[in-house]
Formats: sequence, structure tokens, C-alpha cells
Amino acid sequence: MSTKTMTATSVQGLSQRKNNFTGLRSPGLLAKWPVIGISLFVFGSLIFGGLTYNLYAHGPLLAWDTKIANTLPAIGLNSPPFVKIIMDAGYYIGDQVLIGLGLLLGIYFIIKRNWQELVMVLAGVAGSQLLFYFISNFVARARPPTQIWIILTSTGFPSGHAITVVAFYGLLAYFIAPKMPSTFWKVVIVASGLLIIGFVGFSRIFTAGHYLTDVLAGYSLGIAWSALIYTLIELYYQKRNRKQV
Repeated sequence: MSTKTMTATSVQGLSQRKNNFTGLRSPGLLAKWPVIGISLFVFGSLIFGGLTYNLYAHGPLLAWDTKIANTLPAIGLNSPPFVKIIMDAGYYIGDQVLIGLGLLLGIYFIIKRNWQELVMVLAGVAGSQLLFYFISNFVARARPPTQIWIILTSTGFPSGHAITVVAFYGLLAYFIAPKMPSTFWKVVIVASGLLIIGFVGFSRIFTAGHYLTDVLAGYSLGIAWSALIYTLIELYYQKRNRKQV
């Protein structure tokens, strides 16, 4: 094959990939394989149920909660100033930054008229916040008395940050990863999402904004909620689109 032919083939392939890119859309994997969403929902629900039972039954994990809540903040107070900046960043990434990104994503989907994706973002974020509000107020578990830097007085089980970062950053990775041109970049996107989720949760434990089981309960509830609502939304729009054909 000549250089000219190879160049033409490359340009044609690039043009084809560009034409196939229709913007940031849901890949539809949960509608294609609902068993994935069902399995994640059951998994998250069971873990959340177990952690809730551990709380009410004064199970063995509560001892770890207390130990960690006494140890990590003490380390933080004796750390260099940059540690506070990093840990505070975890709070804002799971709060103001997340809200800002969510608004931008929502505006993007409104402009593109991608209503399914808009509903997924709204249901994921708003729903996770409602879950946190109702469940945390029902359980009414106080936050650790050893909180440092960012002090909150609201109830803390499960962690609202943990629920929301799973719902939002997990969804963002779900949207972006399939658009990546290679397996390597798909892995990078998924790993980045997991890193953000893990960092936000760790920062809340490190500063004693939450007990360890608060964050784990938030993660598990976030997984259950995201799997359920995103699967249902995809299935609904899949059925709706078939009727319109």
C-alpha cells in the first residue's frame, strides 16, 4: 500500500469516527443488559442493609468507626497546612464542584435536546440528595465529635457526599468511557471516576465529617440507587423510542 493510499485511508477512518460521534450520550448498556443494573441494585441494597443493621445492633464495626474517627483527625491536626487544603478539596469536589458540573451537563443536554441523559442526571443527583435527607433524618446518627476544619451539625448516616459522588461521577464515567478511542483510555476514565469517588469519601472520614460506616453506607446506597434509576430510565426510553419507530 502506498503512502498516499495509507494517508487517504487514515483520513477516511478519522472522518468516519467523527461522523459517528453524536455527542455525549448514554451508551444504553443498562437497557441492553438489565441484569447488570439489577445485580448492582441487589448488591448495594444488601450492603446498605447490613451496615444499617450493624448500626442499630451496635455491631463490631462501630468500634472501628470510633477508633478511626479519633485517629485520623488527630493526624490531620498535626499535618502540614497543605493536607487541610487537599482534604477540604474533597468536600467541595463532592458538593459545589459536583453541582457546577451537574448544571453544565444539564445545560448541555438541554441544548442538544438529549432528554434521556438530562433525566438521568437530574434523577441521579436530585434523587440521591432526597435519599440522604430522608434516611439520614430517620436514622438520626450524629456525626463524630472529633470533626476538624469543616464542621457540620446535620445527621450523618449515610454520607450524602458518598451517595451523590457515586451517582454523578459514576454516571459521568458511564457517559464518557464508551466514547474513548481505545481500551487504555476507557480504563483511564473509569479509574479516574473511581479515584474521585474514593478521594471524596476518604476526605470525609479523614476530617471526621463522617464515620467509616457512614461513607460505606453512602457508597452502597449510591450504587443501589444509580443502578435502579439509570436502568429504569434507559428501559423506559428504549421502549418509547421503539414505539415511535
